[in-house]
Amino acid sequence: MLKRKLGISIYPEHAPLAEIYEYLKLAHKYEYEILFVSFVHFAEDSTKDNTIQINETIQAIKYAHELGFYVITDISLRTLKMLDIKITDLKKIKEMGVACIRFDSPASAMTLANLTHNQYGLDVQLNMSGNDYLVDDILSYQPIIPRLSGCHNFYAQKNTGLTFDFFQKCNQKYITRKLETTAFIGSHVGNQGPSSTNKDMTTLEELRYLSCATQAKFLFYTNEIDNVIFGNAFATEAELKAVAEIDKYEIILKVHPCDDNSEVEMKILDFKKHARREESTDLLIRSSMSRYYFKKEAIKPKKTPTKFNQGDVVVINEQGGSYQGEMHIILQDNYEHQDNFYNLIGKIDPDQLPLLRFIHG
Repeated sequence: MLKRKLGISIYPEHAPLAEIYEYLKLAHKYEYEILFVSFVHFAEDSTKDNTIQINETIQAIKYAHELGFYVITDISLRTLKMLDIKITDLKKIKEMGVACIRFDSPASAMTLANLTHNQYGLDVQLNMSGNDYLVDDILSYQPIIPRLSGCHNFYAQKNTGLTFDFFQKCNQKYITRKLETTAFIGSHVGNQGPSSTNKDMTTLEELRYLSCATQAKFLFYTNEIDNVIFGNAFATEAELKAVAEIDKYEIILKVHPCDDNSEVEMKILDFKKHARREESTDLLIRSSMSRYYFKKEAIKPKKTPTKFNQGDVVVINEQGGSYQGEMHIILQDNYEHQDNFYNLIGKIDPDQLPLLRFIHG
């Protein structure tokens, strides 16, 4: 498993450089390590003079490099021509402070493989969101594998993001080859990006309206994504902070405890050694470790509904005999339990219910 990192994107053509610099400093404060910058959209309209915007983008890249960001720039063959850079000599790209070039519109497999042998040590990143065989073709041309990685696209328009199944199929081509992977989450506030619609710029469609922290957790908890980047700018400080504070490796869910919880019920809710039993069921997540740690403490029955919904957290009370203290998370709505063994002790935040799929036995 690679070290998991966070990143941001900037669009200097949409904001004064002073604001860009402040945003970079803010992200650096919260230990964001990656910067994504796109040159691709500058080349889309050949009739427009983008000289000023391009120069300001280069200045922003240099400043980010000075702060220690690993800078990824999105380019294409057309972009290189616009920048007067030959694909066989990437010196100008290196001098900007760029560490990795991402080909949004791919060159040939041979060209991309040869690029990894560049004399400046630049990494080469591929578009992961097309479930094709490009990466296989590139590997057949003997690239320097540690310089090769994959990064998904982001999707600004509603209902255009990837489905989870397709996302996983794309990921497998990189995971099985031990290549680093990256995907995007979207700020709900930032309105800067490469298109006319720039909020909620996520890779996965189902993440579009979830909180930024839950989006990031989802991507990391798949165990298929190494780096998570905000696709649009500017994310608010609250969004940056919330994402920076998540645990990238352990599954931690936000739970709202019930007001009538006893002291031992709160201890069970806060227990750090919960783990799903291997004997899996579609109805509930069963964690039995707590029943051994708290077997000597009385858990009295309390008034609890007999019908539960997804995300309800319950503990087995003393009427459950030797199972007292075992904690369950309900996975289906209208789950009935009429033995009076259950005490309802909390509810998982609705925003984080999609994360339940990643709790495996």
